[in-house]
Amino acid sequence: MPFPAVRDLVEAAYAEPKLKQLYPFTSHWGLHFSTCTGWPFTWVVPFIDPLRDGRFRVSGPNRRTVIDEADTAAEAIDIVVAHLPDNLGPAFAGTASDMKREFVAETDGH
Repeated sequence: MPFPAVRDLVEAAYAEPKLKQLYPFTSHWGLHFSTCTGWPFTWVVPFIDPLRDGRFRVSGPNRRTVIDEADTAAEAIDIVVAHLPDNLGPAFAGTASDMKREFVAETDGH
């Protein structure tokens, strides 16, 4: 079971200021980062899956796109940070749907 690997990922992510501003969550043993705090979450940031051999796979933003693999949790976090979207700000308080509605309202001038 990859519990220790997930713990190592969470600790390494917490040490990274760019990731501390996002909403972390786990799914299927992987560590994900959302730009909003409520479900449904966003899938714009790469995520990390622990591998059975003790290494880590960085994918994203979808499961079909593998970015790289890493030997340590810290290396995996570095790969995520290197592939963050531009202009990433603090996580939006709400769901991905709420965030989209607010963006549309702001661009419409409402």
